[in-house]
Amino acid sequence: MVARDDSVIRGSLIASLIILVLSLALNFFFWKWGNTQALDSEAANQKLTTVNESLRKMDSQNQLMKAMLGKGEVSEASFALLRESVGGDADMESIEQRFVQDMAYFGPEVDIANRNYTYLPEFLVNAIRARNDQYGQAREEVATMRTQADSDVDNARKAQQEAEKTRDGSIAKLDQSTIEFNEDRDKMKKAGEETRDSLNRNVSDFQKFRKLSTDEKTQLLSQSVGMKSTIETQRQELNRLRSDKFEYVQGEIQYVVPPGELVLINLGSSDSLRAGVQFGVIAADAMNLQEAPVKATVEVIKVLNANSSQARVIGSPSYRNPLIAGDKIYSPFWAPGRKVRIALAGDIDIDGDGRSDIDQLRSMIELADAEVAAVITSSGALEGKLDSSVRFLVVGEQPDLGNGSTEASEQNAQLVAKLGEIKAKAIELGVTVIPAWKLQAYLKTINDSVTTPLGSAVRGEDFPPEAIRSGAGRGNNEVLSEIYRNQVEGQ
Repeated sequence: MVARDDSVIRGSLIASLIILVLSLALNFFFWKWGNTQALDSEAANQKLTTVNESLRKMDSQNQLMKAMLGKGEVSEASFALLRESVGGDADMESIEQRFVQDMAYFGPEVDIANRNYTYLPEFLVNAIRARNDQYGQAREEVATMRTQADSDVDNARKAQQEAEKTRDGSIAKLDQSTIEFNEDRDKMKKAGEETRDSLNRNVSDFQKFRKLSTDEKTQLLSQSVGMKSTIETQRQELNRLRSDKFEYVQGEIQYVVPPGELVLINLGSSDSLRAGVQFGVIAADAMNLQEAPVKATVEVIKVLNANSSQARVIGSPSYRNPLIAGDKIYSPFWAPGRKVRIALAGDIDIDGDGRSDIDQLRSMIELADAEVAAVITSSGALEGKLDSSVRFLVVGEQPDLGNGSTEASEQNAQLVAKLGEIKAKAIELGVTVIPAWKLQAYLKTINDSVTTPLGSAVRGEDFPPEAIRSGAGRGNNEVLSEIYRNQVEGQ
């Protein structure tokens, strides 16, 4: 009985060991299989990531190629992002470089949306057609010139033949004239005495004619003096009737660079233009420059070539009346190839404080790239030189002759007389005379701050309070107490 129980226990123990070994083997198998599956899954995920990255890159390349072919609207910023997203691909970089080279065929007038391979053939075909038209016109002109040259040669040959015939006839006439001369010489010998008597009579007649000629010469000299006086009177009258306009259009805007902060103008190095020159801008369809409103002011920042310069917009135009190609530009302080010279006369008050601002106005004119050639002081003295090279004379208000003491009135009268002489001389020299307010109005279009009165004539409306930005300083409404906001809203 005891032996049977031991055998049962040994059998159970052996069975348990067998089950334990099988369980360990099965667990090892499952662990090995699971590890293999995890590695395979990780490899598959990495491969999927690589495939997705390849697909994304191929999609970016596809979008970039579509943009190059003109399919869809792609801005310059998004186009740059697409180029960065496909970086590292040597083939795409080569395609991009070739695309940039090909797009250089477009001119600045072509918008970025049209810079693609779809529009390039049409652009090149149009350019070739235009060039072919030019060549055709040139060929026609050459043919016309050749025909004209042949005609001129034929006419010259005919003229040569006629000249030769005329020469032969002249030689024959010369021979005949020689014969006749010999005959006439014999006759002259016979008529010598008669000729001597005739000569004496002619001398007498010549003396009479010389006296008559002297009288006529004296009369003509008198008429010449009268005609010179008339011409001088008419010239002075013409100068008196001359217009006092000093504004005139000097160029125009060729292209407005989006978003409108830079423009290209048709003036350049051939016009002796330099950076810093400022121009007023008026509408292209303006008929009267003197009455046309100034849309904006532009300042030259770079001279590009002989007939083109880049300028920045320093006076913001209205959104209803933006700057466009064809708008006219002008500046009375600039002239092509020479420096504009200005003369100032009398007391000129530009800030309304009752005192002369000649020195300040001189600085403004020199800042605008012009030159003050002469100044007529309040005492009537002339500083500098007033000649025909001066473009215009700026005259201040004349002094009042009715107020003040007798001595002051006499000084003012002398000053008025002196200014009158200066103005007459300027008109005689062809210098345009303008009032000071007209020059001040133009300076205001360049920079309104130059006409802001200072000192005792300061005005409060010229210095409005500056708005405090949100979140700056103590005026931030977000940090006000609830009680204070309630008090403000209740008022």
